[in-house]
Parts: sequence; structure tokens; C-alpha cells
Amino acid sequence: MYYFFTYLSRKLYKKMKLFLTTLLCVVSMCCFSQNEGFVIIEQDQRIEQLIQRQREIHAADSTIDGYRIQIFMESGNDAVEHANALIEEFKLKYTELPIYLVFGQPYYRLRVGDFRTRLEAEKVFQTLSKDYKKAFITSDRIQLPYNVFCDPSLDDELEMDEALDTINNDTIITNDSIIDVR
Repeated sequence: MYYFFTYLSRKLYKKMKLFLTTLLCVVSMCCFSQNEGFVIIEQDQRIEQLIQRQREIHAADSTIDGYRIQIFMESGNDAVEHANALIEEFKLKYTELPIYLVFGQPYYRLRVGDFRTRLEAEKVFQTLSKDYKKAFITSDRIQLPYNVFCDPSLDDELEMDEALDTINNDTIITNDSIIDVR
């Protein structure tokens, strides 16, 4: 008699297990079927004011901490002429890199590039160090790369697609104007 009840309990256990598994599968399919719906975002007006203030700050100072490669540093009466000659020579060799003439008393310095990370600067430094033996990487305030997705004037999706199509390697787009650097 004991074996009979054990046999029944095992059969009942298997049937209950099968029933619960099937039930859970059906319930889970019903729960995860989703219909399209709407999301209503209610936000405090102060958030929009903060976003506007951030845009104003960005418009006033569009630089960030980054790295540049310094290829020239000289002081004296002829330093500006030497720097300008080196700028022209550099622009002929490396057309894709921006070059900046910086005056920090008493030196004139030529700095190259706008690199966000030191690793980016190291890659270019390997190439430049062959031509400019005194070159080194220095931290500096760099121009913030233009981000078309954060431009408040491109609220329409079609305008954003057109703006993305116009960007190429020879054009710098700022918030106010387009500068062709060819």
C-alpha cells in the first residue's frame, strides 16, 4: 500500500509540475505582450532654464581641457617671423591639423591639434616627432568639437539630416558660422 501511494504521489507530482510550467509560460506571454503607447514627460520649468543656461555658458566659452602638441617655442625680435614661416611650412605638410600661435610672455609658441585624450595626442606625436625634434605634448584648453546633435537651432529632424550631410573633413561648423579651412 505504501508503494501505491508513493507511485500516485510521483505521478501527481509530474502532472502538477507540467501544469505549473505550462501555466507560467502562458502567463508570461500574456504579461510581456506590449502595445504601443504614449509617454508623457512632466518636468519642472527650471530644468529648461538650466539647459538654456548651459547653452549660454557653452556659447561664451567653447573650450575644454585637452592636449596639444607644441612644435615651436622662441622669444626675441624675430620669433614672430620664424613662427609664421613654420606655420606655412606646417600647413603644407599637415593640412588636416589645426595650428595655433600662442603668446605667453616672453615666448611665442606653436601648438598643433585639438586632442581630447593624451592617447589621441600620442598617436599624432609619433608622426610629428620625426619632423619636429623638439615637439612635446602639453595640456591646454582646446576647441570643443562641434556636436550637431546639441545645436538648438536644429530642432527639426530634417534640418539635422541636412546638416549631417554637409559636414566633411574640410569644414568646421560652429554655432554661429561655417568656416571653410581649405
